[in-house]
Amino acid sequence: MQDFLNSTNFTQIFIALILIKFLLETYLKIRNLKSIDNNKDSVPPRFKNVVTEEEYKKSILYNTDRIKFQIFTALFGSVVLVIFTIGGLLNYLTQVVMDMTSSNVLGAVLLGLLLIIVEEIISIPISIYSTFVIEERHGFNKTTRKTFVTDIFKGLLISGAISSILYATVIFIIISAGDLWWIYAFAAVFTLQAIIFFLYPVLIMPLFNKFEPLDDEQFKKPIEKLLEKVDFKSKGLFVMNASLRSTHGNAFFTGFGKNKRIVFFDTLLKTINPDEMEAILGHELGHYKLGHIRKTLISSLVFGFLGFYILNEIFKSDNFFIAHGLENLTVYSKFLMFYLVIGSYTFFTKPITSALSRKREFEADDFSFQFTDGEHMISGLLKLTKDNASNLTPDPLYSSYYYSHPPIAERVASIENKLQ
Repeated sequence: MQDFLNSTNFTQIFIALILIKFLLETYLKIRNLKSIDNNKDSVPPRFKNVVTEEEYKKSILYNTDRIKFQIFTALFGSVVLVIFTIGGLLNYLTQVVMDMTSSNVLGAVLLGLLLIIVEEIISIPISIYSTFVIEERHGFNKTTRKTFVTDIFKGLLISGAISSILYATVIFIIISAGDLWWIYAFAAVFTLQAIIFFLYPVLIMPLFNKFEPLDDEQFKKPIEKLLEKVDFKSKGLFVMNASLRSTHGNAFFTGFGKNKRIVFFDTLLKTINPDEMEAILGHELGHYKLGHIRKTLISSLVFGFLGFYILNEIFKSDNFFIAHGLENLTVYSKFLMFYLVIGSYTFFTKPITSALSRKREFEADDFSFQFTDGEHMISGLLKLTKDNASNLTPDPLYSSYYYSHPPIAERVASIENKLQ
């Protein structure tokens, strides 16, 4: 392993992978644009009684704008990554921190905070255009300038606090735990993530949105019956004021243990009826009852353990970090450099994880079908698709790479086959 790490030209590999990733994903996005364009003349047969011609044209324009913008942001992100790495920005920021402190633990906190601030500053124009141009142009944006600015500062404070604790903990373990530091660091990171996940619904989410108990009896009664039927106990049913920022609708399950919560967007309650809500909730409960959350946790444990093992091996080779533009080789700068570049070496796993996720979505639909009316699931999904202006004709290759959920036409067809 060390001979490979010491002799390999990682600069060339890194640049090649960035190019391959950008070109591959741009090709898929162009295919998706062509698929949308090829089907723009009329509403697809399955959606004719659900989506009007005007709504279909709106979804075409919306998805076309989004995909074109995604191509730009991918290019922009690639350039920024190169600037941070072989362009020397991380190396420069490390020197700034080294001039401020000789402590590795404090250095990790300071460099982590600098990265967060710089990345946020860079991303603000992207967020502004996405929110106040694209979402606004197509009638989805409800975010005010005050909310937008407040979200930025809240996000910075929260990410700064969490990253400071995480980085300080990992670096302290690296410098004090001996050869097996990577095992202890993995255990510490997993424990911190579990604590954050447990507290997220009650401490972090309320900083951004208001959560009120679902008190509408026409929705509440069938949902409570379904929860009893599938033997699911939660902290409660909540409605989130998602309309503060957008008209998009959704529902989700969050937390674990005593903090399990089922959350509905207030925008969703205006779109679907109680029977459709019950069917959609059945899908979300399916993820929990079928062990999808547990399986996701186990897989993240496996990949996290593997990631720390690889980091341990790479830490022994300065060549890897120098090849990525880092000359100030501190413990914390090497750790953060690894964090910056690892995505370019693992992007090829995306279609695999996407395929697994789509499989589980079908399984959750099947679970809901056992306890609720499939017709209501279909009508609920179609309403969500229409109101979110989802792409009704995605390119198959594009969706197989990107989509964590099956295309709506495939989900509907799967449920219709079971109804027959």
